[in-house]
Amino acid sequence: MDTKYIPKELHHLIYLVNEWGINDDGFRDVNIEQSSTKELIDFVGSIEEKDLIILNAYLSDEEELMKSSDEYINYTCFLMAYEYSKAVLKSRTAESPQI
Repeated sequence: MDTKYIPKELHHLIYLVNEWGINDDGFRDVNIEQSSTKELIDFVGSIEEKDLIILNAYLSDEEELMKSSDEYINYTCFLMAYEYSKAVLKSRTAESPQI
């Protein structure tokens, strides 16, 4: 990823974006579903509220959307992975309250 297309405040997430920001919806969902609960907890827990605020500002920037750089797409997929991971964790917790 070319960091010049990513806000500096989001550079620390690049390693997570590379791991979780899979561009194919099906592959991304399968990856999440096959991840352990611990892996998902670690992933979701590594994203801070300030990261989400900056990430949402970046992804909702009309100019960035128009460019739709590979980096923008990867961060978009990363956010989708984050949200789906939270849903999977919630589902797993509902099934097994001891987690």
